[in-house]
Amino acid sequence: MKHRARLFVIGAAPLAAAVGLFACSNDPKTSFSETEDAGRNAPEASAEASYDGGTDARVPFDGSDESVTCTAKPCVVELVAGYDHFCARLEDKTVRCWGNSLYALGKVDGGAASSVSRPLAMGLSGVTQISAGGRTTCARLADGTVKCFGGNWGNELAFDPPTSDVDPHDPATVTLDGGALDGFDRVDVGERGVVFARKTSGELWSWGDNTKFALGRPRTATYDAYLGPGPFTYLPTGVAVVRGGGVSTDSAIGSIAFLISGDGRLFAWGTAKQAIAYPGPVPVAVEGLENVSSAAITENNICAVADGHLYCWGGNGRLACTNTSYAPTSPVAIRTRGSAGAQQVSVGILNTCVRLTDGTIECCGEDTRGQLGRAEADAGVVDQFGPLLAPVSAFTGHAVQVAVASRTICALVQGGTVQCWGSNESGQLGQGTLDVYRHATPVTVQFD
Repeated sequence: MKHRARLFVIGAAPLAAAVGLFACSNDPKTSFSETEDAGRNAPEASAEASYDGGTDARVPFDGSDESVTCTAKPCVVELVAGYDHFCARLEDKTVRCWGNSLYALGKVDGGAASSVSRPLAMGLSGVTQISAGGRTTCARLADGTVKCFGGNWGNELAFDPPTSDVDPHDPATVTLDGGALDGFDRVDVGERGVVFARKTSGELWSWGDNTKFALGRPRTATYDAYLGPGPFTYLPTGVAVVRGGGVSTDSAIGSIAFLISGDGRLFAWGTAKQAIAYPGPVPVAVEGLENVSSAAITENNICAVADGHLYCWGGNGRLACTNTSYAPTSPVAIRTRGSAGAQQVSVGILNTCVRLTDGTIECCGEDTRGQLGRAEADAGVVDQFGPLLAPVSAFTGHAVQVAVASRTICALVQGGTVQCWGSNESGQLGQGTLDVYRHATPVTVQFD
């Protein structure tokens, strides 16, 4: 019999009930709707939960990504977000980026520009996959090499010898011993300080900041070192890797890192006690989560989609759809409102969003710039907060992916267009303009 961790479902119950549940759990969420066994702390509490008005997506559930059928010209087929910038991979295998360009987009105007308000061609071709985090973006090319650009605060650009700096960097090939590294079929940039890349052989490589164990056991004599590209050295025997992610800082928060395995498990490691059950450099499977299709991370929280349901935990409950500041340290089931299963999660420092399999999007968190996508008539006061997941009612398209930056959210829409809403202070809406207003209604990014 499989052992399951205690998982509680977040719903719309009064806060008092939530506090009562938190006395029995270690999760960072808010209003709760108790399952039949939750009050007894049963290990199977949320595993068999029934979602009011929705479906139990668990059996069967296909969490694979939805591909884009291009009808737009140009056509976007992949969308990612960093701290405050967005990048899109187009059907022609080029990359365009926009938003806050300080460090993140390389030497725009000599590195002095702080905003790119329309998608900017990054001079890349033959790109088959992209990933972004913080102020760094990496692209995997058709020849199996990886090029990275932007900030290098934790050796995210894989310099050899390893180094850290505060300069903007244009795209450059990841190398080792003077030669280009190839044979990669995926790259994943963490929120800050770490990058993971998978070889076609299945071997996992990594580079970046390992001062807080984010890259696991060091490949050098000490832990306090920036690391260049090299094989991940503490992967559990027999574990195939789908993708990885993480964040590493020299702050007291520490590091959080994860990988999704080929058999649908989520492994986590690092030093952040609020999010890691067994702090240390060894990846350990997160109990209670199976068939994981997506995971995302910030310095405080991890969220994952497993069996079509969203789970979040870590150090900030209010920013993980829980309506409370309590900080659960093990997975809490977050109730989605739609009838479809959850498929992909994206998190920023102020918001969490999930894409459902029917193409709708639900978000929680801050709404100061309209990033929850609620109708302007319902906006109320400017400084607003959405404590629980709610549909982005102003978005009426069919989302293939959702990408969350600090105060702006964008969706890749089926057909190949991108729609964004929220802050436009650095041109994140891709309209060729800058402003400080709320934008709760999505607008289509201008690629032409």
